[in-house]
Amino acid sequence: MTAVSDPVPRPGHVHQGGFYSSDEQFRALVMPFLERGLIRGEPVVIAYDPRRAGLLRDWLGEPPGALYVDDLYRCPAAAIATYRKLFARLVGEGAARIRIAGDVPHAHDRARYPGWDRYESAVNVVWDEFPVLGRCLYDATATAPEVADVVERTHPYLVTGGDDLTANPRYEEPGTFEGLAPVPDPLEAREPLVELADPSAASARAAVREIAAAHVAERIVNDLVLAVSEATSNALLHGEPPLLVRIWARPDRVVVHVRDRGPGPENRLAGLVPAIGTITGSGLGLWLAHQLDLDVALLRGTDGFTVRVCGGSR
Repeated sequence: MTAVSDPVPRPGHVHQGGFYSSDEQFRALVMPFLERGLIRGEPVVIAYDPRRAGLLRDWLGEPPGALYVDDLYRCPAAAIATYRKLFARLVGEGAARIRIAGDVPHAHDRARYPGWDRYESAVNVVWDEFPVLGRCLYDATATAPEVADVVERTHPYLVTGGDDLTANPRYEEPGTFEGLAPVPDPLEAREPLVELADPSAASARAAVREIAAAHVAERIVNDLVLAVSEATSNALLHGEPPLLVRIWARPDRVVVHVRDRGPGPENRLAGLVPAIGTITGSGLGLWLAHQLDLDVALLRGTDGFTVRVCGGSR
């Protein structure tokens, strides 16, 4: 590994990853990072779960310049967008450098982490216009092994202590990063309740609404209808026929596949950010679907490209 002596080795987003195995190790890795930022007058954003945020409040207090956030991780696409707005505001207020320390949800659960792996990769690109020092520290005693591997492949720099960074030889650029394959939903092992061949977006919406209304709450029904409508429209506009929509359901759970025979979007950030420079171009519908309170996965295989949308309890 190559040592990096400058704590700010490049402009833009300096994305750092690290692991700790105790509260003492956590403190040793996070506190010098935060305190140096406060001494320099840099805004410090703290985005940890309630227990670790409580530790940091005990150690650091709530000095001017420290911002504790706890509601930004509803879904990866929303977190990216919300942080971008926050960074833009802080830069507009005069910040020359912003520090953020945090982790992301579900690191302990390999089944629920897919999506957040893409987030950890994407922020290397989509935050790079901002002067951000990002330190992502994961609990080594609780992080799933597959998630730990993702952490090592999505952070260009590894934290070795305090402000000491090491260039990460395992880092993969977002354009080539391969995330975790989503875990199949148990419903997918059953025969679907409905299969629609080459449906219009309206037909897909109607079928999803009819089935979902009998199984999940109205809020989830509306989200499912919108997500499937966008996925179907995207497949009709940009995919390759034939198009197949499949719907599974049980009480309090609905799963929908929207599959076409194409390879899917070339942009590895599809769904996480809107299509750049367009209002109705390819990618906007997938981004809208990812904004909803649903599990949305993009699946690529020999049989084509599938948008999987899941709503309700697991």
